[in-house]
Parts: sequence; C-alpha cells; structure tokens
Amino acid sequence: MTVRFSTGLRNNIANSGGLAAMFNRGRLEIYSGSQPVSADSAVTGTLLGIVTASSGTLTKETLAVGSVTLTGGASGSINTVTVGTFNIIPDGAVNYNTSLAQTAADLADAINRNGYYVASVSGAVVTIKPRFGTGAAHNGYVVTAGLTTITATFANIASGVAPANGLMFSAPNSGVISKLATQVWSFNGINGPGTAGWFRLFSSDTSDSGALIAAAPYYPRMDGSIAVSGADLNLSNISITTGAPNTIDTFNITIPAA
Repeated sequence: MTVRFSTGLRNNIANSGGLAAMFNRGRLEIYSGSQPVSADSAVTGTLLGIVTASSGTLTKETLAVGSVTLTGGASGSINTVTVGTFNIIPDGAVNYNTSLAQTAADLADAINRNGYYVASVSGAVVTIKPRFGTGAAHNGYVVTAGLTTITATFANIASGVAPANGLMFSAPNSGVISKLATQVWSFNGINGPGTAGWFRLFSSDTSDSGALIAAAPYYPRMDGSIAVSGADLNLSNISITTGAPNTIDTFNITIPAA
C-alpha cells in the first residue's frame, strides 16, 4: 500500500478537519504510471479518467469568502469575530501584537485553531472561508467584530458556488470511511489506451489543479496505487480505453488504531 497524504490534508487532520468533510463532493483522478513521491507534487503520467457521481459532469466548488482588514490602532484587542451570529474565535480575545500585520496573523491562527472557518493572512487582511463542500450555503453571512481600540473593515461572505456531481462518503465506522453506498462512483475513459497506475483524491475546491504545492494554501489530497488486486484502489480492469465506462464499487480510507 502506498497511500500518501498531502501537507494540507495532514494539517487539517491535526487541527480540526475530518477526512470525509475535506473530501466531501470532491473528485478522484486516475493516472498512468507510478505515483509521485509526495501528494504535494504535481500529477504525473496521463490522465485516464475523472471519477464523479454516475460519471456526471463535475462542477468544482468555489469557496465563499469574506475578510477582516485591520486598519488602525497600536493597542487594544479583537474581542470577537462573528460570521452570521457565530463567534469564530471562541477561545477569547486576540490582543494587539507589535503591528497590525502580526495581529492579523495572530487572528488567523485563532480562527484556524477552532476549525469553524479557514483563515489566511496577507499583511493586515485576514481572509475567511468556510469548510470544503459548503458551496453557496454561507453566501450573505455578515462578517463583523467586537473591537477595543483597533479598527477594522469587513467584507461579508460571498461568491460561493456549490459543487455538483462530486463524490460523497459514508459516516465513519471503526475508523474507516467508505464511498457512500447509495452513490455510483464511475468514469468514462479518456486519453486512452492506457494502464491505470495511481490515483489522486481531491477536495471539492476548484483552486486545486493538481500542480506542485510548495507554499500555502496547502490543499487536501490523497494519493494511492491502483491495481487489479492488493492496491489502495482495485479496479477489475486497469486497461483504460477512451469512452469505455468504468465503475468503482469499493473505496475505503482507514485511520489506523496503532
């Protein structure tokens, strides 16, 4: 077995993300040749198929986005940050630290620590996105903050686009998540003929093209081997022909107990 987790996947598991949540409504791409040495690496080989729900045309997700921009003050604190009616820094206030840029970085860390939303920072701007798979559900949520001395401007959550025909997982059972039993996972071969050698499982985020990830944002990915038997993904036929239908009946991800 040669399952490999990307930096983004490991970071999310270490923080508060779940495997099923990160890959919900994502896609699985099948390639020829040997898998890369890291799931952060760019894809290699020839793309032979994109697995979706019932081979439907995939609409990737555009994550909704909002922001907090710190604009003034050399002291004080950010006491709350609310999205809709929900405080996304429930551990307490973030105090001014050295500069607005550093305070913004501290605020992003506080948001990420609790996992309700995902934050990134550039200068004094903290960008806030909901979890993968939420699509347009958070559009229109108002972003605001309770402030002492520090001032800020806000952009409300907007521009999310829901994914369509992405893959779904069942609830975990004894540390294992599996493809949703009621959903057909399938693809029609492309760029054939070719021999399937490895796969990459992607989140629903449209931003991840499969290129090398050398710096943030670190996308969740999982790579694995393909064979007729004894691989991370077993296919009844690994010889892929253009236009030929293929179905994946079983797919499991296991978190080991030891």
